[in-house]
Amino acid sequence: MKSSIFCKHGFKTNALAAAVALISHGGFAWADDTDTRGDKSGQNLEMIYVVGQATGGIDQLITLEDIEKLQANNLDDLFKVDATVSAGGPVGLGQKVYLRNVGEDALNISIDGAEVAAGIFHHSGRVLIEPELLKQVEIEAGTATATAGPGALGGAIRFTTKDPEDLLRGSENFGALLKSTYYSNGDGVKNSVSVYGRDSGGVISGLASFIHSDQDDLEDADGNLLTGTEAERQLGYLKLVANVSEEHYLSLSYEQLEEEGDIHMRPEWIGGPRNPLFPIEGSRDTFTFNYGFDSIDNELIDLSINAYRTESEQYRDEEDVWGSVETSGVTIKNKSDIGNHELIVGASYRKDDGALTYPYYSPTYPGGDTESGKVKGFFVQDIVEVTDELTLSAGLRYDDYDLTDWQDHEFSDSAVSPNISVNYELTDSLHFSAGYAEAIRGVEIVDSYRIEAYNNSPDLEAEEAHTFELGLDYYADDFHVALSAYRTTIENPFGNNYVGRSLYIVNLDEDLETDGFYLNADYQLGALTAKASLHIADTEADGEIATRYEYGSNANSIGDTLALTLDYAFNNNLSVGWTAEFVKGISEFEIDAYGEKITAKKPGYGTHDVYLKWVGLEQDRLTLSLTVKNLFDKQYLSHASTADWTGNPGYSMIKGHDEPGRDVYVTASYQF
Repeated sequence: MKSSIFCKHGFKTNALAAAVALISHGGFAWADDTDTRGDKSGQNLEMIYVVGQATGGIDQLITLEDIEKLQANNLDDLFKVDATVSAGGPVGLGQKVYLRNVGEDALNISIDGAEVAAGIFHHSGRVLIEPELLKQVEIEAGTATATAGPGALGGAIRFTTKDPEDLLRGSENFGALLKSTYYSNGDGVKNSVSVYGRDSGGVISGLASFIHSDQDDLEDADGNLLTGTEAERQLGYLKLVANVSEEHYLSLSYEQLEEEGDIHMRPEWIGGPRNPLFPIEGSRDTFTFNYGFDSIDNELIDLSINAYRTESEQYRDEEDVWGSVETSGVTIKNKSDIGNHELIVGASYRKDDGALTYPYYSPTYPGGDTESGKVKGFFVQDIVEVTDELTLSAGLRYDDYDLTDWQDHEFSDSAVSPNISVNYELTDSLHFSAGYAEAIRGVEIVDSYRIEAYNNSPDLEAEEAHTFELGLDYYADDFHVALSAYRTTIENPFGNNYVGRSLYIVNLDEDLETDGFYLNADYQLGALTAKASLHIADTEADGEIATRYEYGSNANSIGDTLALTLDYAFNNNLSVGWTAEFVKGISEFEIDAYGEKITAKKPGYGTHDVYLKWVGLEQDRLTLSLTVKNLFDKQYLSHASTADWTGNPGYSMIKGHDEPGRDVYVTASYQF
């Protein structure tokens, strides 16, 4: 298998979602003789499953059930079950995502196909999302397949939101969901209301949701106030789905997410004289259109079209500074079943526009500017069942990048990126897989707040990545274990260089190299489900450890991580669970930061979360849950945050926020 998700012996729910994702994105999948063409609900796809730890496709799937059990309130909560993904820090605007130590700038991240292509501020994260809205999250680790989209140097993360059908119960054509959560740390409250329905023929369905949350500043485990962590967030979401016929499907959705609070100017760092509190507002507006045509009579046609427009903004009230990124794009692809081939071909186009506006300071800094970039892509991926035991996947992706920066300098990059992977069944229980993939990321727009404050080096060129991976999967009754070893290299990584007081974006001389090992295991015994995820990796450049401070959203170093989960269902109404994360410390190390030697270390930590969930009343309409985060009140700094550099002279504010102490979530929901 490509991940710890499989449909043998009772694991059908996760396998179904994995299969749907892989059919869309070009990973390995094969099925029984049941004809499911034209069925957009996916309800008849239980027998589809995926294999090959080192093959193209998703490596992990976070399902709706996982999200609900985790009571995810931010990105850090969301990825607790996967040791390869990290997002630290208690400030939502400051969380950055790292996949196998590769940062979000070098990942392809999308929400319902809408790519999140650029950030507003390099001290903030680029992914602003409300987990309450999500149905699932697909994670494709390592340099990705041709279908994953442009710039997937370290992989891809795909967020998928809920459909009306995900909330409707049985044969009901209308419903509503009321939900409220109280958070003890920060005295926070989240309330949501959703209404949804479909016509009597099941052709048209719709969903409308409104979510509002408000919390005060959090406290760490030592009782210290974490200033700058207060937040008020609200989300409005509309989705319309039409199953026009057995072959045609379309959906329209609009999402508006806003977050504001008194937040430090650099949200990822602790406060200080040079990092004051400001009223800061962040927002994301996303419109998506999806169309699918899956011909019943012609196996050569399974067409999908995704078009989107996203505008992200951030406003600092105190300085009257406003930055925005507008991204629009379209992806068209078709899947054809030709004998023992599953052939996927397609094209994509994306345009990014960044803008900065601030008060007029001087002729040198006239008060803002813009820059614009675009990338065109063409791709093909072929999955071939060579024999009953051997499956081969091979693909090519061509990307063409163009950028006009704020100084009207133009940059162009293009390249063809190949990938190939194989899966071989040594026995019915043991599978071997191997894969190699390449990708590029051309020169793109910078975060908006850097416009007019930086220069692109005249000889700046694309980053290039390649990953080689070997994997084994073993299956037994109700048990599966997958392991892999990999090396990912990013050549010509983007970085900063100061010439006098002028900042230049340059290609660094040293490659970023990550050598890693990954293990995933699942076991089910009756009502007990156990999962383990282990990731061990070293990310270095010329023998020097990669840090978030130096590489920002491109790379970081996370200590060896073990994620464990246990879930037990006493009956159909009552269930309990435990999630733990153990991160090994990184002993003191030294880096050369802009010609200056500085040192830091990353202490290890272990955290535990538990939950209790009860569903009842008529048709299980009432749900009550109790969740305790950081059960043993551990004081720690996440390895995904900026390390503690405050022991170095002149670095008194260069440290991420400590994580919150114990937090008790109490949730009640009622479905009409």
